[in-house]
Amino acid sequence: MTEPGGEPADPRLARPHPVRVLDGAVSYLDIRYATVTGWRPLTLDLHLPLDAGGPLPVVVYAHGGGFVGGSKEMGPWATLPARGIAVASVGYRLAGEVAHPGPVEDVLAAIRWGRARGGEYGLDPGRVAGWGSSAGAYLMARAAFSDDVPLSALVLHYPVTDFGLLLSDASTVEEREALAKMVRTFLDVPAWPGEDQLAAVSVVTAARRARYRPPVHLSHGSGDRRCGLAQSRRLHEVVLAAGGRSELLVVPGADHADPVFATPAVVDPAVEFLRTAWARHDPLE
Repeated sequence: MTEPGGEPADPRLARPHPVRVLDGAVSYLDIRYATVTGWRPLTLDLHLPLDAGGPLPVVVYAHGGGFVGGSKEMGPWATLPARGIAVASVGYRLAGEVAHPGPVEDVLAAIRWGRARGGEYGLDPGRVAGWGSSAGAYLMARAAFSDDVPLSALVLHYPVTDFGLLLSDASTVEEREALAKMVRTFLDVPAWPGEDQLAAVSVVTAARRARYRPPVHLSHGSGDRRCGLAQSRRLHEVVLAAGGRSELLVVPGADHADPVFATPAVVDPAVEFLRTAWARHDPLE
C-alpha cells in the first residue's frame, strides 16, 4: 500500500487492532473495505463473537439517517455478537457527498468484502446476511435484489421501498416536506422526480425483476408517521407474489426509529429468522 506521497505505509497501520467495546465481542474498527477514486477510503466496523469456534455467520448492517446522516456506530445489532453472530457495520457515502447509486454501490462493496475477505477474520462466506434500518434498509434491499452479490437472508427495519408512494404514505405535511427534500438530495434532482424515475430506483421494482431473492424479514411500526407501514407491506407482498419467502412483523404503535426496534421483542424474531435461513443452506451462486 502506498500513500499519495509515494512512501510505503507501515503494514501495521493498515490492519486495525482488536479492541473490546461490546459485551461478548472483540471488535476491529475502521477496516477499509473499498477505495473509490477521489474519495476517502470506505470503512466498516467488525464485531466478532468471543471464543466462537468455526466459521462465523455475519450480518452486514447499513445504518439509517435519511440518506444524509447517521453513522456505522448506530443500529439494533449490539447484542448479536453475544449470540454468536458477527456484525460488519458499514460506513457509506451520504447524500450530499454523492448521489444515487453511489451509496448502494458502497453497500455492495461491503458485502463483497465480507464474502471475499471475511475469511481473514473467521467469517463464513456462505452465511452473509444483510440488515438495514430506514434509509439503510433501502440501500441494503437494493443491494440484495441487484443480483450482483447474493445474500443468504435480508432483515429490514421500517424500510423505504417505494419512492413513488412515499409521500402519500407519510402522515403529516411536515413529514412529506422532509421526505421530499431527502429524496431530491439523494437523487440529486432539483424537483420531485417523475413516476418512471421513481419506479426505476425503488426496491419494489428491483424485487420484481430480481433473479434471486433472499428470504426477507421486515419489522415496521403501525404508528410510523414518516415511512408508513404500507412501504413494508408492498415489499412483503411483492416477494411473496414472486414465489419468495417473506415475513412481516408489525410493531403496534411504534413510530419511525422507535427504541423498541433494538429490544428483544423485535431483535429476537429477526435472529430466529436468520438462524432458520442459514440452516436451510440456500444456494448463493
